[in-house]
Formats: sequence, structure tokens, C-alpha cells
Amino acid sequence: MDSRVQMWSDTTAVHFSDGAISMRPNLSFSSLRSRNLRWIAAVFVVLISSAMAYAQGTFTRISDIQYVPGGSNAQKLDLYIPDGATSTTPLIVWVHGGGWVGGDKALAMNAFQLRYARDGYAMASLNYRLSSEATFPAQIYDCKAAIRWLRANAAQYNIDVTRIGVWGSSAGGHLVSLLGTSNDVIDLEGPLGTNLQPSSRVHAVVDWYGPTDFLQMDKQAIGQGCAGSNHNSATSAESMLVGCPIQTCPTAVQRANPMTYATTDDPPFLIQHGTVDCTVPTGQSQIFQTLLQSIGHDYSINLLTGAGHGGPEFSAAANLLIVDAFFETKLRQSVNPMINSVRVYRKTAEVPHFRAGSIGSLYRIVLTGPNIAADSKVLINGIARGGALTGAGELTVRGPAGRIEQSGEISIQVRSTLG
Repeated sequence: MDSRVQMWSDTTAVHFSDGAISMRPNLSFSSLRSRNLRWIAAVFVVLISSAMAYAQGTFTRISDIQYVPGGSNAQKLDLYIPDGATSTTPLIVWVHGGGWVGGDKALAMNAFQLRYARDGYAMASLNYRLSSEATFPAQIYDCKAAIRWLRANAAQYNIDVTRIGVWGSSAGGHLVSLLGTSNDVIDLEGPLGTNLQPSSRVHAVVDWYGPTDFLQMDKQAIGQGCAGSNHNSATSAESMLVGCPIQTCPTAVQRANPMTYATTDDPPFLIQHGTVDCTVPTGQSQIFQTLLQSIGHDYSINLLTGAGHGGPEFSAAANLLIVDAFFETKLRQSVNPMINSVRVYRKTAEVPHFRAGSIGSLYRIVLTGPNIAADSKVLINGIARGGALTGAGELTVRGPAGRIEQSGEISIQVRSTLG
């Protein structure tokens, strides 16, 4: 990553969701890693100690939960809840790969994904309709329905709805990337399930070698020296997913590409890809990196030298420590003290939350914190908004542009040279 690129990194993200205000850290793992290797080494030491402390951690598995009542047999998830939690726990959702034509949510008890259930996270692993049953956007509809179900039932399972991460490989990497970039994209939300009000927004994404732009895959594979690439064929996994030979239906393909929807208010990404992957060429992650860097997004990328499409390099202890550090930073660390309090006013009256569908410009937001300064910059839903600092150290900014989303959720990012 080019450290000269301006990053909205050392910030606090404040989310208003379901009528409540919550804050969570929004530190750029990539920028911290590039600037301060000692800090990352310290995190690794902490995580190793934590893993030892939780080595005997136990969890309860709840299998085959139907997240779309009365729906397809594929629309089920398994839930792993850590035993003995005394407060709400972050959630990590695993989405399997298999070219959208195969794969399953089932995880062996020694699966590396379940390290998190033993370490105090809630875990979910979900199935979704494969392309033989339904073409796109059925798959992302299912994933979003599952997130909404988990959020709607969070109290029953002690899940923190403000700290939801997603992680997937290959086709699953594509779907979790799409979950991340299509936050609040109504076209991909879908009508599934009985929990249509909760948001499907997620807060951290780990993408293992997922496709990001189908139309470039054959060209990239050839450039990488891979023989026999056939993503453009009518029977390729990508063509089967969208329901047409991909080069004949670019609009349908664009709808399925995670890169189509990337904006600055998307959650942070950790992208990992093998350098000799001839199934999903490495260039798919590299062009995604270029896009995220161009918009100043919070991301980190690791290219695993000599690794192909998956393999032991990804589940190796050293690599899982990188994943551990990412989730620890994005989902479980205490909030950066940039913002101490948030007050929302609609016209002149203070209100507890934003009203879904109302005009954002009717609101003003007052922020306080030890590092608020005259040069503090504010993004609301990824868009820069003007602000004024008062003598009392309060920063007042205008509300979001346009109307408040039906989810009732907005994000605020603040950056200052003091924090």
C-alpha cells in the first residue's frame, strides 16, 4: 500500500441503528501495519496469549436454523455461541466457497474457523441457494436475509449487532465482499424472510481470493500465465451464476460485481490472495485493491507467495494471526477516544435517533471528544460535511445528504491531527 495516499483511518465510526447510538473503532489495519510494525508485533503477542487463555473455550452449536421461514432447504445456518459470556459478543459469519455450485456450511469441530467461537466470538456458518437452484441475485439475497435474521434474533444469542464481521473464500469471498460494498443498496437487499426492518450492514470483511470483476478474469489469467482459463464460456461458474455467458450480458455481470458498489462508507476489508491462483486470478484482488485505494478506503491486502486457490498457506498459524489481528482491531478493541459523545437535533429539538426516510439536512449533529480540533474532518455516510467548532469544544456538523435510509443507520467518521 502507498503510504502517501490519504486514508480515513485513525477515526471513530459512530453508527445509528435501530433507534440507538453506538460507537466502534474504525482503525486502518493496513496503515497501522505499514507505519508501526512494533505495534502489530505487540498485537500478535496479545493474541497468542489470548488464544492460550481460550484454548479450552467451549461453545454451543445450534444447527440448521432456517433464516427464511418456509424457504429453501438451502436457506439455513449453523450458530456457534461461546459458553459463559457475560456480555454481548461480536459475531463472525463464515460463507463457504464452491463456485456457487457446491460447498456446505458444515464445519468440523477442529475447523480453523471455530477458533473464534473458542475465543469468545459468536460464529455463524451459512448455506445459500446455489446457481443450480437460482441465479443471481438469489445468493446475495440469502446472505443479507441471514444477516437480518441474526440481527433480529441477537438478544436471544447474546450477539452485539454493532460488531458483525463476515469472512468467506472463493465464491464465499465474492459474497462477503458484496455484503461489504452493497451496504444499503436496495436492489440487492431482497424480500426474503420475516425480518425486513433490521439492517444487513456488516462491520468488517475478510475476503479470501474472491472474484470481484468477472469480465476481466480470463484476460488476467492469461496474463498470469494460466492455461485453459474459461470464465467467458457459457458453462463457467460465473456464467452459471448470472444466467448468461458473461461477455454477452455485461449489465447483469456488473450487478454481481462487488467493485460496482464500493464507497468510502463501506466496512474495512482484509483481502488475501495466492500469487499463483489460476482459478480466480490474483489480479481480481489487485484491481479491487486499486479501487479501494483510489477512494481512500480502509483496507489491507496480503498476497501469499506461492499459494494457489486456497491451500495450507491460508490456514497456517502465521496467516491466521493476521486474520485474528484484523477482527480484534475491527470488532473487539475498545473505541478510539476521538468521540466521547454524540447528540442529534432535528431542527431545534434534541432527538434520540434519526427517523427513517426523513430529510437528512433537517438534522445537526454535535460531537465532543478529547481530540476534537478546529481541523477535524467529518465524513457522514462517506461524504464530507462542513462543521463548526465552538468554544466549548463541541463540533457541530450538518446531517447526511438526501434522506435517511430505511435502515435508520448512518456512519460518522472523524479525523483530526490531535487523534
